[in-house]
Amino acid sequence: MKRNITLVLVFALIISLLAGCGSSDSTSTSTSASEDGSSYGINLTGTEVQQMSEERASKEKLEETVAVWLGNSTIFPESSKQGKLTYKDFVDYIGCDATEYYFDESRDARVYTWKADGADNSKLGVWFVERDKNWCLSMSGSTNL
Repeated sequence: MKRNITLVLVFALIISLLAGCGSSDSTSTSTSASEDGSSYGINLTGTEVQQMSEERASKEKLEETVAVWLGNSTIFPESSKQGKLTYKDFVDYIGCDATEYYFDESRDARVYTWKADGADNSKLGVWFVERDKNWCLSMSGSTNL
């Protein structure tokens, strides 16, 4: 009898430990989503606009991104500091994943758009091209920022 109770308790302990291993926190989700956004189920070669994150950045943060972080520039050569930025760098700086994504076939670029919280017409778009097996910033554009 004692042996059966011990086995049941050991089994319950193992199950409770394994249950904790499978949980995901917002940090692990954010990290995987932040590499290229593919964890949202988007097709990285799809040319139609695809919805990504429902989370939005503040208009002020997007304005700061354009003015300060990107220096109000729109073209970023490979040799520039900004030309080495990746999608993950943008997520880390802005604080959330992009709102939308599509693939621009004419430029062979991944295009991510961040829309401002409460203002769909205020947005930042960034184009990433493949350089040395990394998708790096090539262009940016903004509307109402």
